[in-house]
Amino acid sequence: MSKTKLILIYLISMVMLLTVSCQRGTQEEVQEDEKIPVYVTQVEKGNIENTVRYLGNIEAAGEVMVFSMIPNQITSIKAYVNDQVDKGDVLAVVKNTKLEQAVKQAQAGLESAQANYENVLTEWNRTKRLYEEDAISKSQYDAVQAQKKSAKSGVDQAQAALENAKEQYEDSFIKAPISGIVSDRNYDLGEQTSPQQPAYGIVNMDKVKIKLDVVEEDLAKIEKGNKVYVKVNSYPDQVFEGQVKTVYPTINPRTRTAKVEVVLDNKDGKLKSGMYATVNIVTQSSQNSVIVPSYAVVEKTTRKHMGGELTNTEIEVSRYVYVINDSVAHRRDIKAGIINDDYTEVLAGLEPGDTLVTRGQYRLTDQGLVKIVTE
Repeated sequence: MSKTKLILIYLISMVMLLTVSCQRGTQEEVQEDEKIPVYVTQVEKGNIENTVRYLGNIEAAGEVMVFSMIPNQITSIKAYVNDQVDKGDVLAVVKNTKLEQAVKQAQAGLESAQANYENVLTEWNRTKRLYEEDAISKSQYDAVQAQKKSAKSGVDQAQAALENAKEQYEDSFIKAPISGIVSDRNYDLGEQTSPQQPAYGIVNMDKVKIKLDVVEEDLAKIEKGNKVYVKVNSYPDQVFEGQVKTVYPTINPRTRTAKVEVVLDNKDGKLKSGMYATVNIVTQSSQNSVIVPSYAVVEKTTRKHMGGELTNTEIEVSRYVYVINDSVAHRRDIKAGIINDDYTEVLAGLEPGDTLVTRGQYRLTDQGLVKIVTE
């Protein structure tokens, strides 16, 4: 073979190699361009809850209005607004000079009645002994017996009068019926109290309550003991936990709502009566379950005919996600449990550790090629 032919064959081979190489590169570039970019996350286990949201005003769990039992002038003030008081503490005193004198008179009357009774009792013992010895007649004994009963009755009446006088005197001291914080004071020194106007208001803020108007369709989900989460504007980054205390048994026929009362511990005193609160009542919960972001789940709704009339249909919702294995997307139908705004509980269809598509799933098909985006 001549040298010229060898050179020609070499040149033709080089051209063919270059052509194949370019075609292969072009195919790989086209295939890479066909990959759909997706964001992914690893499937994990966690806790999930479902809640219903309501709004209400915070109230003191214990709140009382304290009235003066005696309409008279205030002569002493012992407690002021925001003071911490214990049950039985004196808040104020009304004029009680005459009441104090009445106690002393009643005490003297009781002492006199008791002295008289002692004298009569001594005479009765002597008369009884003589009567038993047949030294006196029965009529004489009966007369002394009557005196004894009368003297004893006098003691009882004097004792009752003293107790009544003491009670009235004690009523002149306006006392706290519960432990708490003074929330209101309506009289100043020297002012006349009135049975129609409370002298003090006391609130116990160790616990607070919120009464909610719950719509009828949510009542079946709520029961005593359900956990609640409460937020207030004063502490936007803090969540306060409490529980449902009471679900009222009747529904307002005008509003179709029922009262639900929740309570919270408030030992630190952060929550104040009158604060506006957002209350989330937990209606479902699950611990250590497979959960995924709700936005990663694709929902498909279909209308299913139930037979009979054309209008006899119901909506069926199926859900699926995509998982990635070796840059290939695989569609997985899932069975959902609890669903809230952030997460969906997966009862079947996924396992912890699966690589789940969180963005880009709406462009995918089963067995489609993907490119995982990490930035």
